[in-house]
Amino acid sequence: MHLAAIALTIAGLAAALRTVTSAGELAAVVWPVSALIAAACVRWARTDQERVVFVAFCTVGVMGANVATGASIPVGILFPIANLAEIGAAIWVFRRFGPPLDSLRGFAMFMGLTVFLASAASAFMATGVVAVFVGGPAVATFHHWFVATAIGMAVLGPFVLTMRAPKRVKVDCRRRLIFLGAQAVLLVASLIIFLGTNPPPLYAIFPFLALAALSHIELGGPVGLVLATIVVVVATLNGRGPALIADLAGYDRLQVMQLLLASMVFAVLPISALMRRLERYAAELDHRRADAEEISAIKTKLLAYVSHEIRSPLSGVTGLAQLMHDGGLGELTPAQREILGRIAMTGAEVDALASDLIDTAALQSGNARVSIEAVDVAEAARLAVEAVSFRIAQYEARIEIVRPEPGLAVAADPLRLRQILVNLLVNGAKYGGRPPHVTLSVALAGPGRVRFVVEDNGRGVAPERRAALFSDFERLGAEKTDIAGSGLGLALSREIARLQDGTLGVDDAVDGSRFWLELPLWDTEVGVAAA
Repeated sequence: MHLAAIALTIAGLAAALRTVTSAGELAAVVWPVSALIAAACVRWARTDQERVVFVAFCTVGVMGANVATGASIPVGILFPIANLAEIGAAIWVFRRFGPPLDSLRGFAMFMGLTVFLASAASAFMATGVVAVFVGGPAVATFHHWFVATAIGMAVLGPFVLTMRAPKRVKVDCRRRLIFLGAQAVLLVASLIIFLGTNPPPLYAIFPFLALAALSHIELGGPVGLVLATIVVVVATLNGRGPALIADLAGYDRLQVMQLLLASMVFAVLPISALMRRLERYAAELDHRRADAEEISAIKTKLLAYVSHEIRSPLSGVTGLAQLMHDGGLGELTPAQREILGRIAMTGAEVDALASDLIDTAALQSGNARVSIEAVDVAEAARLAVEAVSFRIAQYEARIEIVRPEPGLAVAADPLRLRQILVNLLVNGAKYGGRPPHVTLSVALAGPGRVRFVVEDNGRGVAPERRAALFSDFERLGAEKTDIAGSGLGLALSREIARLQDGTLGVDDAVDGSRFWLELPLWDTEVGVAAA
């Protein structure tokens, strides 16, 4: 029933347009009927059978309107048949690409196939009808028909399709006010520019059209174009706007008006097309970001779970091996003690990896926490060296502590500080010379800062590769050697340092690498980190 009502409305519109068309013109100034039929068919007809019936019913209705408003029977019947060329092309483009402003390709197909080629084919057929049954000038007939139907299709087609797409766009109150305000400004500007008694600057309308198009992705351009078109047509028919310019220059009024409307179409519709393309890209990026966040969350949970499940039984195995190695379960031969020592050291490495994975998962999920307090730097250095001694025993490394100033303290989490220092000392032993010589020193590094420095006698790190050194799972080629490691230690240490308002970096050393950790100095007088 609603399709029948639409068809009757379109027939009534056709009759009204023919009634107001100036005497002697065989085609309307702007002919929107074909665009309305095509857009309504795509938007509301649900099956191919409904579409065929709807187009046929509309065509018959327009035939009746033509005859009822004075057209001869052959002309009144054949003109709507000529319009079927652009109607069919528009329906194909609309169904193939959706609303024509959803993509640049759809816009190009809509303008090229429907607005130009199909309108030209329709105009050619109408010119033949006029030549046979009326005898009017062929060039003028082709021109008026082509321009009127092309502009009507370009203006009304996107408008009708867009007005039926609110479900795809959520419009809040703020955006609605912006849209209504921009359209109101465009309407007022159109009235001032086109309805004045003096020759108007026609180009002045384009900034307001652009403003209207930018006010809303879906509705801004099509609605603004329709509003401005209505004002232009009314002004021209009343001898204002484009008509005044045409009279001064000696041009045909309709040609000047239609040229202005065509310029408006090509100024507004590409803006809408680009905005919708950007909207689609933004929606796609949001979707991909959501997927990436979900995958990252799953990865984080998996890291934490697997690391925990590995660490729990491993602690028992490592502890038992260490107990046997120390003779807690009886005397061992030197060979047995060596094997158990290797087992314990390997277990310690895996346990450290599991700890790093758990901490990495906590950092990625935002659940990592630190407890800041005053930490004596000399005690922190001593405990770190003790903690690392067993893990680097196989490297036969020599670790030297350069005694810091007595009473020097930093604002840090003692466990996290030890974790960073242990990572740096272990790396110094792994990648230092043979045998490794590692030095740990602590000193003031400017107002309110304390710097821990770990130097080794290895090959060092090239300046251009230092940024990658602090990336997850990055070992700069060491994964191809027999040196064990995961590439997590430095990346994890840098993030833990940031949690404590600290920084971690690497510099050149005289012989090897120099890694440094800066933390805030603890102000013993006020009991907080020094500013």
